[in-house]
Amino acid sequence: MGTDAHAEAERHFGRVLLADSFNAAMDLGLAEGVLVLVAAGFVERDEQRVVDSWVDMHFRNLDLMRLVATWESPTKPMCVAVNPARVAGVEEMRSVAIHPATAAFARRYAPHAVPTYVNAKPIAVRWASEGRVDGCIGSLDVVQDSAGLEVRHVWQPTMVWCLYEPKAGRGRATVPSAPGSSTGGAHT
Repeated sequence: MGTDAHAEAERHFGRVLLADSFNAAMDLGLAEGVLVLVAAGFVERDEQRVVDSWVDMHFRNLDLMRLVATWESPTKPMCVAVNPARVAGVEEMRSVAIHPATAAFARRYAPHAVPTYVNAKPIAVRWASEGRVDGCIGSLDVVQDSAGLEVRHVWQPTMVWCLYEPKAGRGRATVPSAPGSSTGGAHT
């Protein structure tokens, strides 16, 4: 809940099934025979290195899933937020929770802060709100719904979205005519 993928899926499709990760969404797509929406910016990492990415997931699933559509659209507005109980402003941030896909924004807006990587921007917001880090990069709506954070910079980038369906004989998904069309099927 609260991710750009969730917002994009709701914007374009009738029914949305949520999964804990894009990999779990691919598994669900195969098991349920439904379409799967994945951000091309998908990156997963630990503190030292990248451990998974869109391209790795795409290649792992070549025999199972077929890419049927791609499009670019704006994400939800993003922001840098600080926890004023820890620091007064971005310049003082020494730690920032981020989704790995937002690393370029961390380098732009808080280059002196050491990133702590989490698997979704709502988690980054929660960590900053709980005081585990000085600030975060998160979606503006999620930050505004969170207690104790102050917004410092706001922007709205675009993301490329990839829509997958199980290959023939692997499921029962049908492809909508174009992004934004509403179908009665289930989608993630």
